[in-house]
Amino acid sequence: MKQIIDIETWERRDNYRFFRGFLNPCISITSEIECGIAKEKAHVNKQSFFLYYLYAILRAANEIKELRYRFDAKEQVILYDKVDVLAPVKMNEKGKFYTVRIPWIEDFEKFHEVASAIIRNIPEDGDPYAAENGASEDERYNVILVSATPDLFFTSVTHTQQHKNGGDYPLINVGKAVIRGGSLVIPIALYVNHSFVDGVHIADFYKRVEQYLR
Repeated sequence: MKQIIDIETWERRDNYRFFRGFLNPCISITSEIECGIAKEKAHVNKQSFFLYYLYAILRAANEIKELRYRFDAKEQVILYDKVDVLAPVKMNEKGKFYTVRIPWIEDFEKFHEVASAIIRNIPEDGDPYAAENGASEDERYNVILVSATPDLFFTSVTHTQQHKNGGDYPLINVGKAVIRGGSLVIPIALYVNHSFVDGVHIADFYKRVEQYLR
């Protein structure tokens, strides 16, 4: 499931050492992704558009190893074989939410089925952070987090940072779909640790997400 990285032989050794001591080693980028085909397909198939883009994002994250590097509790660098997704789900119009953990499943239809069941079975009351607070160390780190704000279009997002060495895992926010240049697009904000991820990996992430939504 994971391997501990030997810093001395790691291909990112110099990047890691350069950014490791930064007060904030994380970077945040927002870009727009074409999503019209996925939106229409979700409508025709009576499926969740949210789960369409959640799948595309999670698939891209699992295919790009730089998005699966983490610091563990001992501040060692580790690489996970795969990651799941944490997703806050809105429960009512007052803004109450509950965070669910959805496992990575490569087959989309199975992913949609499992994710839909998890969301349907959210308890009416309880700790909204239970998926994080009750997690073991491995469960705590082998995830990405995807928040959705479908009623808000944005051009940038500032994310929270819990630790001095940056976030434990990538934080992603997906906004409202709008028409741009005749195409339906959604903004996706990505927040990652620069010790692990460079611009080439970020560009690859957005390229893959758009590809899978098509």
